[in-house]
Amino acid sequence: MPTKRTGDTNISDAAVKDKTGKTWKQWFSHLDKWGAKEKTHKDIAAHLRQKLGQTAWWSQMITVEYERKQRGRKVGERPVEGGFTLDVQRTVTATAKKAFETFLQPEHTSKWFTKKAKADVRVGGSYSNSDGDMGEFLAVEAPKRARFTWDNKRHCPGTIVELTVRAAGPGKVAVGISHSRLKNAKDREKMKQGWSWALDSFKSYLETGSPIPHEEWVKENS
Repeated sequence: MPTKRTGDTNISDAAVKDKTGKTWKQWFSHLDKWGAKEKTHKDIAAHLRQKLGQTAWWSQMITVEYERKQRGRKVGERPVEGGFTLDVQRTVTATAKKAFETFLQPEHTSKWFTKKAKADVRVGGSYSNSDGDMGEFLAVEAPKRARFTWDNKRHCPGTIVELTVRAAGPGKVAVGISHSRLKNAKDREKMKQGWSWALDSFKSYLETGSPIPHEEWVKENS
C-alpha cells in the first residue's frame, strides 16, 4: 500500500504518479540530478511547468515537497516570496463552472461564507462583505482560477488569496485555496482554520444546499 507523504499536501505516491507520471521519490531524484538544490523556488516550478509540462498546481506542489525534503523548509513557509503560505483543498461533486460561480458569486457567498457579500468578478473589480473581508481581483480565469488581494483590517491585511478549480474525476472537481504573504506561522494557522471551515461549508452547501455554521464547525473540530 502506498505511503502518504507527510505535510500539508498529504498526497500519496499513487496519486502523484497518476497525475504527474512519477512518484515523490522519482521526482526528488529527477530534481536532484537537474540541480534543483542550487535553484530558487521560482526556477524549480518553472522547470516543472515549462520543460516537463506539469500544470501550475502540480508544479507548485512538487516544488514545495522537494524543498521540505531537501532544504528543511517549514510547513507553509515561502522563503523566496517572503512570509508564509497555507494551502487547503476539498474535492466536491460539481462541475468546474458551478463550483467557481458558487465560490465567488455574492448570492451564493452570502449563504455559505458570510453576509452581505458584494463582488465584481473581473480583473480590477472589488469585493467586500459584512465580516470586513475586502480586496481586488488580480486575475480571473473562469472557471479555473481567481487571484485576489485580502485586505481585512483585522485579519492579515496585505495578503493574497488564490482560488483554483481543477478536474478530480468523473463529476468531481478539486477546489483549492492558497493564502500567501502571511507574516508568521501564527497567522498561517489562524487563517488555515478559517479556510478549512470555509471549504467544508462550501462543500456542504454545494452538495446538499446547507452550509455549516462556523460555531458548529469549531465545536466539532476543536
